[in-house]
Amino acid sequence: MVAKTGELRLGHRDNSRPFSYRDPATGQVMGYSVDICTKIYDEVKKELKRPDLRLTYVLVDGKNRLSDVKNRTVDLECGTTTNTAERQKEIAFSHHIFIATTAFVVRKDSGIKTLDDLQGKRIAVERKTTNDSLLVANERTFHRKFVYVLVDSAQQSLAALTRGEADAAFADDASLWVPMTQLGKSMGEYHFLEKRLSMEPYSIGLRRDDPRFKDLVDRVTRRTIQSGEMSSLYKKWFNSDQGVLPMSAFMREALKRPSDVGVEQIAF
Repeated sequence: MVAKTGELRLGHRDNSRPFSYRDPATGQVMGYSVDICTKIYDEVKKELKRPDLRLTYVLVDGKNRLSDVKNRTVDLECGTTTNTAERQKEIAFSHHIFIATTAFVVRKDSGIKTLDDLQGKRIAVERKTTNDSLLVANERTFHRKFVYVLVDSAQQSLAALTRGEADAAFADDASLWVPMTQLGKSMGEYHFLEKRLSMEPYSIGLRRDDPRFKDLVDRVTRRTIQSGEMSSLYKKWFNSDQGVLPMSAFMREALKRPSDVGVEQIAF
């Protein structure tokens, strides 16, 4: 299909920093996921012996990203799409490129080191989300009791923490990282607790009916992991003046061995 059209269509998100977004200042599409997809584009050019192959950026969103892959609007979906067994019925996926985990951020001087220390504490969490449900399940399983500070985004959960309205912010680590970097020097006053409650493996989406293209995508993502390039990309995109986003045990494991199964099948 790509050989016939003379272009590879890369589906990107509008503002999924730092994975996939358009820089408002330059208009350039960039991000962690986009960098990996660009490596795939370079490999396709070599495979087809088409140095003139065009790279076309196509905006996708959370609602149409899977259908845009299925109906050939895009050849690659490069964003923050979780690879699940259910979604594998609709599209194919690359090896995992990132493992997001749900994490707690607290003040370093709070004395909070474990989940048991959060007993009776105020936790800012986005309302009506899987993260909200995770806290409820954790309370029930471990006989804990949290005080909920309900907000509308990960950024608002961090804001509640910094304003002293909550003792912890709870959201995906990658979603918390960007607003944390915007705290400037005060970012150093906060850190992630080591314990994570869930994980979501992000992968690059592509059509199910092109095994040759799937083999190429897998080859590139596998090589990027095994060569250490993906670790370098992690440091590039999850870096700030205060340091690098702490890599979860799940992400470290993913960088040791490529995997293309869904989250339901991962065993760490």
